[in-house]
Amino acid sequence: MWHKNDTKLPQVIFADERTAAYGTENCRRMRQHIFTELSPIAGDLAARYIKTAERFSFEQANHELLDIYSQLRIEDLNLCGDNEELFEAAKRFAGKCQTARARAQSPADAYQACLRIVDHYQVKRPSIKGDDIEPALNRMCCHRWWYRRIQILRLRKIETIARNIELVNRLRGTYASDYTIHVKRKQKERNRLHLASNFVCNQNGEIFSLQNLADRSVSNPAVRRAELMTRIRGFEMVANHLGHVGEFCTLTTPSRMHACLHTGAANPRHDGTTTLEAHQYLTHLWALIRAELDRQDIRPYGFRVVEPHHDDTPHWHLLLFMPDKHREAVRKVMSHYALLDSSNEPGALKHRFKVEPIDPAKGSAVGYIAKYIAKNIDGYQLEQDLYGNDAIQAAERITACANTWGIRQFQQIGGPSVTVWRQLRKLDKCDDPELEAIRQSATASDWAAFMLAMGDPETPHNRQAIKPLYDESKTLNQQTGEVYSPLTGRYGDAAPLRVAGIVWKGLGYSTRKHVWMLFTADSEDVTSRSVAQDARTSCRAAAVSLGVEFKKVCPEITEMGKQKSVGYAITEKLGSFWAVVMGKHRVADKGMIASQSEVERHVADHVAGIEKEEKK
Repeated sequence: MWHKNDTKLPQVIFADERTAAYGTENCRRMRQHIFTELSPIAGDLAARYIKTAERFSFEQANHELLDIYSQLRIEDLNLCGDNEELFEAAKRFAGKCQTARARAQSPADAYQACLRIVDHYQVKRPSIKGDDIEPALNRMCCHRWWYRRIQILRLRKIETIARNIELVNRLRGTYASDYTIHVKRKQKERNRLHLASNFVCNQNGEIFSLQNLADRSVSNPAVRRAELMTRIRGFEMVANHLGHVGEFCTLTTPSRMHACLHTGAANPRHDGTTTLEAHQYLTHLWALIRAELDRQDIRPYGFRVVEPHHDDTPHWHLLLFMPDKHREAVRKVMSHYALLDSSNEPGALKHRFKVEPIDPAKGSAVGYIAKYIAKNIDGYQLEQDLYGNDAIQAAERITACANTWGIRQFQQIGGPSVTVWRQLRKLDKCDDPELEAIRQSATASDWAAFMLAMGDPETPHNRQAIKPLYDESKTLNQQTGEVYSPLTGRYGDAAPLRVAGIVWKGLGYSTRKHVWMLFTADSEDVTSRSVAQDARTSCRAAAVSLGVEFKKVCPEITEMGKQKSVGYAITEKLGSFWAVVMGKHRVADKGMIASQSEVERHVADHVAGIEKEEKK
C-alpha cells in the first residue's frame, strides 16, 4: 500500500515525469513537494502546468502552481487530505478553540479568540441569534462542527480551482470536476451504509430502517420527481381554469462570470466569480424583479429550476403563469433587470434574458419543463444532455454540483404551501366537511383542487386557509421511556419548533401519530446496541406473538405499566431479558425459549435476581 506522504505515489511519479522537462532542478523539487501534498489532483495539476508553461513560460506555471498550493494548504490543514486526515485536523482546531476559551477572561474575549482561529482556516463562521454567543462558542469547540465545515471548504476550494484551470467544461468534466464526482460517490456510499444500519422505533414496536424511510420520502429521486411534476401539472390546470397564460423564461449571468466559453476554451473575460457567487447574483436579480412586480401588483406563480452550464456556471429556467394582461409588463421588468449588468457586451440582448410563450398547440407547460426536472434529478426517460453525455451520468454530475455549492435546484413561486400539502396527506379523516374535502384533494395528489381550496394562486401564505402547525419536538428518554421535549440542542441553542400538523380556522390538527427514537443495529439483526432502548418498544409485541400475556407472566410489570407504560415497566424489570422473550437470542445452555411455561419460569427467575441485587 502506498503511504499518503510517499513521493513514490503513482500519480506523483506520473506528474513529475510529465513536467520534468520544464524549469530548473529547484523547480522540479518544488513541483514534487506540491504534487505529493496534493496527490489526489497531481495529474490534473501537471497537465495544467504543462499547458501554462507552453502557452506562457515555466515561471508563470510555477507561480500558478504555488498559488493553487497556497489555497489548498492552509498551514497544517491540507484540503487534499483524506477523510481521516481532515477529521484529525478538525480535532486539533477544536482543541485550539477550547484552549483559547479556557484562557479567555470573558465569553466575549473567548468568542473573538475562537473567531480568529476560524477565520485563519477560512471556514465559515457560526451564526449568532441575538446576543447569545454561547452556542457559537460551543460549535467552534466541537470537532464535529469543524469536520463538517472543513469538508464543505475542501470541495468548494477544489471545485473553484478545477473550474479556473479548465477542468470543468464540455471537453473535460461537464458540470463538475471528476474529483468532486469521486468524493460524492464515496459520500453516497457512506450515507447508504449509515441509513441502512440505523433504525427508528415507535411506541408500538414498529421498526423501520432510515433507508426505508428515505426511499419513501422526497429524498428518493423518483418520489421527488413525481411530486414536482404533480405540482407543476396542478399549476397548469389552475392557470387554464382561470384563463391565465404561461411563459417559459431563462435568466443567465454576464459573460464575466463564466469560466469557459461554449467551445470549452478558457473565457478571457472571466473575473474569478465562483459558482456560488454567480447563483447569488441570480438570486439577487430575482429579488429585484419580484419587488418591482409586487409594486405593480403583479404576482406570477409557477416554478424555478437552477441548471448549470457545462462550466458549472448556473442559469435559471422559470415557468411562470399570470393573467394575459400582465405578460408584457413581466417581460419588460425581467429584461430590464437582466441587462443592468454589462448590457453592452456582445450577445447580452440575445442570451441574458429569453422568453418563450407556452403554446398549447405545441405542447403543455409540463412538457416544456419536464426534461429540465428529469435532467436535474435522475435523467428519467432522457437519452442525452445538451452536450451529448449520457443523461443518467449528466444528472449525477448536476446534482453533485448543486450539493457542493448548496444550491436549491427547484423552488415553487407563489401558490399554496407544500408543507401544508404534505401534512394533509398524513392527516386522518376529519369531521369538518370543508377540511375533509381539502384533505382528500391532497391525498388524491390533486394539486389543482388543493390550490383552489387554499385560495387564489396569488394569495400570500399568511392569508391562506390552512397554515402549518409548529410544536416542540417529542422524543423518548432512552433510560426511562418517558416522552419529553428537549429544551436545547447539542450546542445550547433553543430547540427549534417542528412541523406537527396544520392549523384550520384557529384549531390545531396534529399529524403526529407516533413518538420515535433512533437506534443502531448490529450485524446480526435489528437489535439495538442500547438494550433498554428496544426493550420499551419490542417486548410486548414479541411476547404477544408467542402467546404470552404479561399480566399472567409478571403481575407487577402490568401494575407498573398502568402508571407509565408497559415498555417502561419491562425495561425497568426485565432489562436485557426482552431478547429472550423475542426468541431472537439463545440463552446459554438452554437453547431457544419457545413455551409459555419456560418464559414464565425464566421471567420469574430474572425478576427475582434483579430484586436481590436491588436489596444489596
